[in-house]
Amino acid sequence: MDAGRDWPTEHRGRLWIAATKRRPLESEVDAVLSQYEAIAEARAGLQPFFQRPESYPTSCLLGCVDVVDCVPGEVLREQSDVGEEATECAFGFVLDRPCRLTIPPHVLGQPKIYQLDPTLLSRAQKQLREVVPLD
Repeated sequence: MDAGRDWPTEHRGRLWIAATKRRPLESEVDAVLSQYEAIAEARAGLQPFFQRPESYPTSCLLGCVDVVDCVPGEVLREQSDVGEEATECAFGFVLDRPCRLTIPPHVLGQPKIYQLDPTLLSRAQKQLREVVPLD
């Protein structure tokens, strides 16, 4: 799994994911879903591996992933079996072990990577559930 960004990071290991306080525009949602549908189609006609949510949470901690690497976008595109569909961003975060929270707590995020409050971190770690891909 990879996630595109316009900035690199030296961070490796656990990264907590927070939803922004702004609701996504329908055009933004459509653009991301189109990208994933193109990737699924490029992989020998596979069905998309996601279901479109009825709503999108805001201002909450969603879960976490492990950051394995951060590579320039052109490297990610060269190594990808779906070519240009991999990412149009300057950098790709190579991710593993996505986990979600059963009850996302309210949180006001900050730009880029920041430290979670220790109390929130402790509560969040207790309710992590591994994400199982759809077949």
